[in-house]
Amino acid sequence: MAADYYRHGGDWVWAETPEMVAQGDSVVRYLRRQVRAIGFNPDAFFLTEIEADIERLDSLRFDSLNTQDVVMARTELNLTRAYLRYARGQRYGFMNPTYVLNRLDLRDGRPGDYRQTFDIDIDHPDSLFGHRSLSRVADGRAIGYLEGIEPRDSIYKRFVEALRHDSTPEGRRRLICNIERRRWRTHEEHAGDGRYIFVNIPAQQLWAVRPDSVFSMRICCGAWSTKTPLLHSAVSHIEINPEWVIPGSIVRNDISRRAGDSAYFARNRYFITSRQTGDTLDPRSVTQAQLLSGQYRVAQRSGRGNSLGRIIFRFPNQHAVYLHDTNNRGAFNADRRTISHGCVRVQRPFDLAMFLLPDADEWLLDRMRLSMDLPPESDKGKQYLKQRAEEEDTSPIRLIHSTGVSPRVPVYLSYYTVYPNPETGHLDVWPDRYEYDKQIVKSLHPYL
Repeated sequence: MAADYYRHGGDWVWAETPEMVAQGDSVVRYLRRQVRAIGFNPDAFFLTEIEADIERLDSLRFDSLNTQDVVMARTELNLTRAYLRYARGQRYGFMNPTYVLNRLDLRDGRPGDYRQTFDIDIDHPDSLFGHRSLSRVADGRAIGYLEGIEPRDSIYKRFVEALRHDSTPEGRRRLICNIERRRWRTHEEHAGDGRYIFVNIPAQQLWAVRPDSVFSMRICCGAWSTKTPLLHSAVSHIEINPEWVIPGSIVRNDISRRAGDSAYFARNRYFITSRQTGDTLDPRSVTQAQLLSGQYRVAQRSGRGNSLGRIIFRFPNQHAVYLHDTNNRGAFNADRRTISHGCVRVQRPFDLAMFLLPDADEWLLDRMRLSMDLPPESDKGKQYLKQRAEEEDTSPIRLIHSTGVSPRVPVYLSYYTVYPNPETGHLDVWPDRYEYDKQIVKSLHPYL
């Protein structure tokens, strides 16, 4: 940006008039203070070299290598580089997560084909960012601009304050990584009544947040090879007793080799349909090659034993990732719960349903309970169950298939290794389960 500015005839910014020089001095002092406050090395912003050249200009100490013209030009260029580097980093981040985090996991080992693990819309600088930033200097507003471009949210400020008091290398690196995450400005918006769902992968925890209350639950999330993607969306509807449409990667890697084994398909309650006709096929008649062709869909029947459990919370996303129940309740007792194919399994699914449906009447909730083989709580629900018993009706109860969530409730699948616990407010620390902190430290290395 700096080179382009001067290459295309940009005017002096810092070194032509006494007022410009004074503003440059103020920017250098501001950067030296602020760069250290965010855990960076001042030399990454050329500050030592700039200060030496300013001293040469003040004392008129020039020589054959450092003539007045050379020193003025070098000070001008380095100050512009420092100012733009800091401004762009504080506004958009000092590294690009869309690029870095989406070039980690190869899809099925295919060269150049990466799984998208960071799918959050963030701002990126446009081609005019440098010119707009330098125009603030021309107006004499450089310091105000730098102060205003810094993230304003309370969590960022809390991280920076914690960094000031943390002297351990590990703790400082962790805070620097999470400070960087706050610079990405991920446009978090809550529902009209202030509700939202916050899932933090390193914590293996979900928080359902209202303006006046919070409750949490354990989650199971994606394994190392099938990481849960980071994304923002909003829950649109709840489905009871869902079928599990098995992802193509699982069909290719696991199920296809069991082609023709009807006992395996029956045991797991899997069935095969033709994508072209919709017909259900006898597993004995479908070959491995056919399953690998992509022309057939493999799904698991709904109800007891389904891998999605008895309830799923759907929200728009391109990864077919959702929050859902599970038939493996014991997994929530494990310390490490990164075990899924990418979806997020929730420990208390019915509590989450009630959070999403605060205006639901008791009969709607009981229709959901009864369809999930949970005991009813309303008089109407209890009477319904009593009547079935009197009629000796043992068929599965399917009173409701799905219900919409209105207004939609935002859901954030996030990744913080330190964060204020939404229930306690304390800064909690969690392991770097997907080693994303390592990638951020690697990208920020030039600044550290």
